[in-house]
This record gives sequence, C-alpha cells and structure tokens, in this order.
Amino acid sequence: MSTQTKTQLQLLAEFLLTSLSPIVKANDLDAWQENGTLILNGEDKGSEGYQVAKWKHNAVIALERFPHRRINPYNLLAMVAAFLIDSNWARDEYGLDDPQLDIDVVSKDHATVLIEVQLMDDIELLPDDNGPVLFNGERYRVSLVPLNIAETVDVQQKGAE
Repeated sequence: MSTQTKTQLQLLAEFLLTSLSPIVKANDLDAWQENGTLILNGEDKGSEGYQVAKWKHNAVIALERFPHRRINPYNLLAMVAAFLIDSNWARDEYGLDDPQLDIDVVSKDHATVLIEVQLMDDIELLPDDNGPVLFNGERYRVSLVPLNIAETVDVQQKGAE
C-alpha cells in the first residue's frame, strides 16, 4: 500500500534540488503552502478507499543565492515547466494558474528567486482500525488508494446473424 507521504510541493522542491545539484544547496531552498482550498468530493475509489477531497493551494519555493550567472535562469524555468507537465494534473480542468516568478538580483553572482505555483494534492483514505480519521462511521488513515488495473480482458463476440 502506498502511504501518501509527499505533497506535490515536496516533489517539486526535491526535483529542483536534484536538477540544480551540486550548485544549489538544500539549505538555499525553502518551500511552503498558503491560501489553500479544500475541494470536497467523497468519491469511492474501490479497494474500500475514498478520495475525500482535493487540496488546491498556492505553493511558494524560495531559492536563496541562486547563481544566475553560472546557471542559465531559463533552465530553472524549463525545470518548473517540465515538472508540471510531467505531473499529469489537468491544470486547465482544475483552474490551476500558471507559475509566477519573482527574481531579485542581490549581487553580480546571486539572486533570490521566488516561484509561486498553484498545485493540487489528492486526499485519499484507506480503512485502518487505528486510523486518525473517522469517516462514514469507520476509521481510516490518509493514504493513496491503490489502483486495480485489469491485466487481461476477455472479449466475447456474438456470431453474425
């Protein structure tokens, strides 16, 4: 079972750190969520699991001491765009705004870059007798609901009449 332990923001921050390493250090990156909306749905996902909500929020990533002369800033822009495209979120369907960046050059070698992007996380529940969430009279834990995908399909055709 896949426990939901990382948010889209954590995944984006890790992606940027990995992509910019070793030039950008972990202590030069900070990330947080703000101004979120909890979109309720209660969808039955099968496997006794439910999606109770989607968490739509503004994510902010602050890069301190970004070496804008050593790393082409367009590489950073491309990294953010590539992550968002690869994440497969239907950004238009959920009305997620395009990222906004604010670049403040603090010296000839460094800039502070603020990346603001709307992200969305699924909030899903799986049954757990000791889970912290009481839903529909049962106990659950926050965890991604496993997808059951058919590996084979039997197709039967009726004879032509």
